[in-house]
Amino acid sequence: MTGKTHAAAGLLVGTAVAMQFELDIFETVTSMVIASIASIFPDICHTQSKIGRKVPLLSWIVKRLFGHRTLTHSILFIAIIYGLLYTIQTPIYYMISIICGMLSHVILDMLTPRGVHLLFPLPIKVRFPIQFKTGGLLDLSLATTFSILTIYILFDEGLRNIIDSLLHGM
Repeated sequence: MTGKTHAAAGLLVGTAVAMQFELDIFETVTSMVIASIASIFPDICHTQSKIGRKVPLLSWIVKRLFGHRTLTHSILFIAIIYGLLYTIQTPIYYMISIICGMLSHVILDMLTPRGVHLLFPLPIKVRFPIQFKTGGLLDLSLATTFSILTIYILFDEGLRNIIDSLLHGM
């Protein structure tokens, strides 16, 4: 999947977490931003990815040590990040935003023919039976769908209130 699709999935995750925890506007935006960043972070192992171009030295080191879609696309990596977040006492809603943002990346990459090394260090590639080409029509469709759902979740209650006031005001 492309960075846009991963980021859109992260925004959706962060928005859903914010609504679930009834966060204030600052915490909501923070949840959305960190989930979006977390959703592209596993591609730190790819030097030409959005995140890889931002921190090229780190990206190059991770790629040389582990390769693409191995450690950073695994349960082990997500567990390490969880442990770090727990250790620094990250608020639960931010922790869920980050972990679910990263999980969304891994799940989306499991929809591609290359799959991921979910059980790293075991050399087993995991992918779904149905697969889609990165950058194809489905990739774009997913990014669009995630964006529309994010907007819907953000404005659902407000839109309902406007409609109710229009209907009851007549």
